[in-house]
Amino acid sequence: MKVLLLVALACIMPFLVSAQKIAYADINAIIGVMPENENINSDLQIYATGLQKRIDDMKAQLEGFGQQFQQALNKRDTATAIAIQEKAVALDKQLQESTRQAEQQLQQKRNEMMQPVLARIRKAMETVSKRDGYEYVLNSIDGAGTSIVLYGPENNNITLKLVDELGIKLEGREGEKSAEIPAPAKDTKKK
Repeated sequence: MKVLLLVALACIMPFLVSAQKIAYADINAIIGVMPENENINSDLQIYATGLQKRIDDMKAQLEGFGQQFQQALNKRDTATAIAIQEKAVALDKQLQESTRQAEQQLQQKRNEMMQPVLARIRKAMETVSKRDGYEYVLNSIDGAGTSIVLYGPENNNITLKLVDELGIKLEGREGEKSAEIPAPAKDTKKK
């Protein structure tokens, strides 16, 4: 029995010795404190306002059709009411398609604007990982606010190390070491 236990331990030992170091970070929290984030949000708001203008114009036109339809019904002009209704249905379909396209365009614009930010984070992650010997870095919370890392040692949370590597100064952190300060671990679900 002891021999069998020793053989099993000898087989498992190489895997235990070569255990991989895994770290985790809250990428959304990092993006939230990056100086570029404020400019991106401002530019996206301007872009969204432009997209919304077209949709609002179509909604106003649709309301106008509603009023014209009601007036035609009040005059008992069924032929005109039907023609207006057909125009309104066509415009409503166009409005729905335009709304869907605007949402896609806004998401695409956000993705384009975030690429340089994500590239900076990726570079900082490589630097910190190589320096501290981490082979894998997981995102602790996904874009929807769901926790990916359910449990992990706090010393493997490299969120603040990444913030430091990016050169971002946080209020209340002057002179403190990243490893001694736990990164925010709250579940930040979007509502």
